[in-house]
Amino acid sequence: METITQILKNFNTLSTYLFIFITNIEPFTLLKEIPKEVNDLINDAELIHLLDEAMKVVSKLNEYLTPRVKKLNRFIRKARKSGIKNDIPYADFKIDEKPIIKTKEDEQLKLDFNQLIAENDISPVKRRKKIEYKGCCPYCNAPSEYLYDNNGKGRQFFCKVCKNTFSLKISLRDTSGFYCPHCGNKLTAHHDRRGYIVYYCSNTRCSYYQDSKKDSLINPDKYKTSSKQFRYRYHYRQFRFNLDEIKDECKALECRVDLSRIHVDEQTLGLILSYYINYGMSSRKVVNILRDLHGIRISHQSVMNYASSVSKIVKNLVDHYPYKLNSTLSADETYVHVSGKQNYVFFFSDPISKIITSYDIFSNRDTRCCVKAMWQSLSKYEKIPEDLSLIADGNPIYNAAQLFYELNGIKFDLHQVIGVKNNDEESKTYRPYKQIEERLNRTYKQNYYGTNGYGSLECANSYMVLYVAFFNFLRRHSSLGFKTPVEDDLFDDEDLMPDKWLKLIKLAHQYNKAYLPA
Repeated sequence: METITQILKNFNTLSTYLFIFITNIEPFTLLKEIPKEVNDLINDAELIHLLDEAMKVVSKLNEYLTPRVKKLNRFIRKARKSGIKNDIPYADFKIDEKPIIKTKEDEQLKLDFNQLIAENDISPVKRRKKIEYKGCCPYCNAPSEYLYDNNGKGRQFFCKVCKNTFSLKISLRDTSGFYCPHCGNKLTAHHDRRGYIVYYCSNTRCSYYQDSKKDSLINPDKYKTSSKQFRYRYHYRQFRFNLDEIKDECKALECRVDLSRIHVDEQTLGLILSYYINYGMSSRKVVNILRDLHGIRISHQSVMNYASSVSKIVKNLVDHYPYKLNSTLSADETYVHVSGKQNYVFFFSDPISKIITSYDIFSNRDTRCCVKAMWQSLSKYEKIPEDLSLIADGNPIYNAAQLFYELNGIKFDLHQVIGVKNNDEESKTYRPYKQIEERLNRTYKQNYYGTNGYGSLECANSYMVLYVAFFNFLRRHSSLGFKTPVEDDLFDDEDLMPDKWLKLIKLAHQYNKAYLPA
């Protein structure tokens, strides 16, 4: 009897052969009739015989497998209804302790050579034959007079002063790097991902490897990865960026926009922002409404210019306002079109208070962008809660971002909602929060469709700033009892939306003067 593994392997091989066969006959299936030149090539008795035999074998396979596949499908449906978890606690992003890092400075002893000679009374090597190497010891800078030629061939040397062995074939640059904290073996670069490099210990005698192999006999799912393999070795991820770089990119920006020189009055500016942002109209529709309903003539380019100027003024207020956030955040990414190409926005928000905490649009959807969007949310807390939870989908960049922050001393729980059905307990528990974020995506898309896309990434982010300002400060939410997410009585004196926009611009000016350098 063949094992299940061998049977599955045969299935995969058969599928591959069928794919190759379909690829070979595809030119014939595209022809309405076979040309005379090709007729003689395929009108062959052996080919016809092989086709007949293949059809008989495949027919028998289908007759044999059909009742068994039906039973398998019934078993899977029963398992899902009974709540059996189909997910695996994947070990892809298991966080191991930090490695031993050796640099050029670490390799050299920080002791004075003359001091070592005086303290230990070390004399030069007495040798019968001179060595050709005239250099110094790379560890203590001892001259060649204190070096032994270990093999007599000038390849390996031993320093009499610092007791270190070195070879001319291995430089300090080769010896520096990451080393396993369990066995001291140098780590090997395994994967070069966008944003980080994965290193692992290849030593089969490593205690980490041997302990994992033993434990896997009891808990095999603990070590299983998303590629259906097993992760027994020590891993370390070296990120290509650090937290200080992310913080610098998220700092408040100086704003020198002056709206006093625009060619329309304040009330018209409020109308433009109300139509353009609140109701998701294109700049050309805004021009038509202003002309037909209000008798105001203005170009569509002026509408976009005014919106861009206001976005620069209110951005610092939107990003750094002291929001009252809960200890739960939800995240999701969606796409927007910029110059005909897909770009991505990472939405992070408080699902309880409905406050959007991160909203930047990026040209890529990678780990660095996710880390930056996550920091924009974390920085809004006066103190990051110890019980902070993040609900997201199964995209692995969230796991990588969580690993990055844990390496930097910032910990939070990540709950991932997988798929569209609740096949596991975590998805069942946290899906309502994820659906709130999906609803936010749809709400934004309603406005986004009206703009017909954006001409540049700068224009896309300018519109997004204004949309988030409207969503957090001005939009009344039915789930909040028709109150705004920011519950402060900032706009109690204004009843009309154009006046509220003007009040928001005024508050943004005050914030820029109070919190930004002159």
